[in-house]
Amino acid sequence: MGYWGRLGISFLMLLPTAMFVEAAGNSPLPQLVANDNRTPGGQLKDGVLNLRLELSEGRWCPEDEGGDHVQVYAFAEEGRAPQNPGPLIRVPQGTEIHATVRNTLPLAARVYGLHRHPGDSKDALTLAPGEARELKFIAGEPGTYMYWATTSAQPLRHRDEAETVLAGAFVVDPPGARPDDRIFVIGMWTKFLETPKREEIPFVNGKSWPYSEHVTYDAGETIHWRVLNSTFADHAMHLHGFYFTVDGAGDGENYDRYSPEQRRTVVTEHVGSGHVFEMTWTPERAGNWIFHCHMMAHMTPSDVLHPHEMPAAYSPVSDPSAGMGGLVIGITVRPGATPAVASVAASPAHKLQLVISEDPAKVPLYKLEVNDPARAPQADAKYPELLGPPILLTRGEATEIEVKNQSTHPTAIHWHGIELESYYDGVPGWTGSGQQTTPPVAPGQSFVARMIPPKAGTFIYHTHWHDPAQLQNGVYGPLIVLEPGQKYDPAHDLTFLFSSGKYAPFGYMLLLNGSPEPRPISLQAGTRYRWRLINITDNLVNLRVRLTSNDAPVQWKIIAKDGMDLPPAQLRSSVADMEITVGETYDVEFQADSPGTAELHSGVRQFPVRVTQVLTFVAAK
Repeated sequence: MGYWGRLGISFLMLLPTAMFVEAAGNSPLPQLVANDNRTPGGQLKDGVLNLRLELSEGRWCPEDEGGDHVQVYAFAEEGRAPQNPGPLIRVPQGTEIHATVRNTLPLAARVYGLHRHPGDSKDALTLAPGEARELKFIAGEPGTYMYWATTSAQPLRHRDEAETVLAGAFVVDPPGARPDDRIFVIGMWTKFLETPKREEIPFVNGKSWPYSEHVTYDAGETIHWRVLNSTFADHAMHLHGFYFTVDGAGDGENYDRYSPEQRRTVVTEHVGSGHVFEMTWTPERAGNWIFHCHMMAHMTPSDVLHPHEMPAAYSPVSDPSAGMGGLVIGITVRPGATPAVASVAASPAHKLQLVISEDPAKVPLYKLEVNDPARAPQADAKYPELLGPPILLTRGEATEIEVKNQSTHPTAIHWHGIELESYYDGVPGWTGSGQQTTPPVAPGQSFVARMIPPKAGTFIYHTHWHDPAQLQNGVYGPLIVLEPGQKYDPAHDLTFLFSSGKYAPFGYMLLLNGSPEPRPISLQAGTRYRWRLINITDNLVNLRVRLTSNDAPVQWKIIAKDGMDLPPAQLRSSVADMEITVGETYDVEFQADSPGTAELHSGVRQFPVRVTQVLTFVAAK
């Protein structure tokens, strides 16, 4: 089966699931315990960790403990219930690990990652059914690692069904360190069907939203997380309301802790299959927030568990999941000791309106319009129906955006990357507080979002209503925040927004600025341009974008990510060839030194349909 068959994008529709899940009380197998990775496994004494692991079979309930379950293979400590993810291995550097691994499954198994780190990714322990083996090794260098197993002799990306939850975290701390972090293992039970279809149950630390853990912090608290991806797929992990710093990353076997000048500050981080990263962030504002995979397929209720329900059927009025499911962590931030300064002035200086309407006879279904008295529309501006007009704001300026819903479906708009109060963040039924949560914008109704953008840069507005039809029908657009006094110059400041949707009459297509075949653009040689690159596709987590001239890549300079300017140490020219994951934005500078033609290509590996923007550079007059 090819890689594309496992990529997880919505235009490759999943087959309706067979009803193979059962009520939890109908099986004699032990029930898995959701592992929150707070308590390490084994016994650590005098620099030696004694650990006795088993590979066993059990019943896993992805949602409530009495709900439907799937039979899976899992790691367990000897004499204890199996866990999902597997028991946490966490030791100080220099620890000697004495481990026994017993295979109680009826199949042979290969276990990876139970060795000194950094290590060889091909180093595996092979266990026949009923066999037990003893291991002794030194833990290795500080970092975040992973151990996992397969019963099909397949690599991590190709594991199937029961074996897909066989994974656990392996953390080595510096000597004398006091752990003050949380560990989140991303998992996905997967059943591969006829290529490219499959069934999936995404989860974090053994549970799918809204049954996944909801964490609580105080405003002003410094928070450290470790995120591990044990699934076959890549993920785009996005934090609402706040930036976070990526402190280091690894591939499960090797780990690279970044120096201060290497660390990037982001709102969305791409984590590949089998990879990990560490992050630090500080919530400045109270309220409810979420951390989630930005792929639509990974944050909607699983078809395996809800085969007769579509995401749009979920009502955020009565369902606290807000129509979401899968790879979502709920976050509640309590007010800190020092009250936060109000972020929205009583009398906003800038009021505008985002109008969402529809024409049921057309594809796409939705049409967006921005009414902004402060910025007269250009006479020649024409925005395709599969792309909302740009919204232009000013850093530090109090703003009100009225979202007016003239369609026949509820909706909600998230201001992706903007630091604002929780109530206006746009996740219906969740953001806000226990006293007042964000409502859906019902047909014929409006919702006013208030904000004072604290940073100038490139952001996104997009639907956060969990109906794929909205994201595939143009309910999104660029959100650009300018410096005070700065004038937006579309002749030198160009936005390239990559999306995916139902483009008539062709159906599902990859789009650039709302079109599968964008018109050529004429630019001037010798002029420096700012390009804003945005990925707001539904599931294209590894979208590749490159700029070529005469079929060879050229150079550009990346100057910002997710609306955050890069520090001087990270500013340098590089080959114009990069991946942009779902929910990421990048700003780049480019200048053609001489007249000629260049092409901006975008596409996904092994997918034949790509989009090319032709750029013609002419001599300056």
